[in-house]
Amino acid sequence: METQQKTLTQPTRKPRPTRRAIQKELKAQTKDEQPYPEYRNFIQSHYDGIAGKLTALSGLLTGHALFAGRVLNPSAFDIAGCKRILDAGCGNGRHCKYLLRHADPDAFIAAFDLSQRMLLRAKRNYGDDRIHYIAADLTCLPYPDDFFDAVVCGWVLEHLPDPRPGLWELCRIMRPGGKLLLMTTEDTLAGILASKLWHCRTYNRKELKVVCEECGFIWHRPHYFTLLHRIFRLGGIIIELHKA
Repeated sequence: METQQKTLTQPTRKPRPTRRAIQKELKAQTKDEQPYPEYRNFIQSHYDGIAGKLTALSGLLTGHALFAGRVLNPSAFDIAGCKRILDAGCGNGRHCKYLLRHADPDAFIAAFDLSQRMLLRAKRNYGDDRIHYIAADLTCLPYPDDFFDAVVCGWVLEHLPDPRPGLWELCRIMRPGGKLLLMTTEDTLAGILASKLWHCRTYNRKELKVVCEECGFIWHRPHYFTLLHRIFRLGGIIIELHKA
């Protein structure tokens, strides 16, 4: 009884002021209140315009472009032996560069983006005949079931009010045992700044793991750009998932 009484009388630990401020700000960044079709059209025009042009510069400033090769290589997310590879939400093509470098010579590589202007930028940067570019929405993909061996989805999922439709589609088009490299904005101070600029939401790492498992993925292992990114929670969430 003594132990129980001590447990019951212990004060509940309150979130720290900084944590409360972050949570409040993150809540304000969610896009749940806006109808998805309207938000989708806004994001499409947003990246068709000046924001899309700035992705090359922002990729250098954040390190996403500079360090992408640290996770897209044989020692991290290995695509050797994968014959069908997809860059989901390819943007300006920064990940296509490494897919071309490390994929088997006979591999089929596909890439899509919601923004037509971003597709043009990707083609201009990496217009290799091996890459098949199309315009598509992550929640409704024009690919058959169980088609891809490997998928890279970088900084796209945060543009969905609910991540499940996008994750279900990715799971549908991947073969059993296929691998997914998922990169998305995390609920950190750096994530708040990113969400302000790109009009996106952020994700909690533990909550995202539960959602991924609901959608048929096994949380395989995390990746980080550098040791400093791991220590200071920078660079967002970078996770390798396998289709169950």
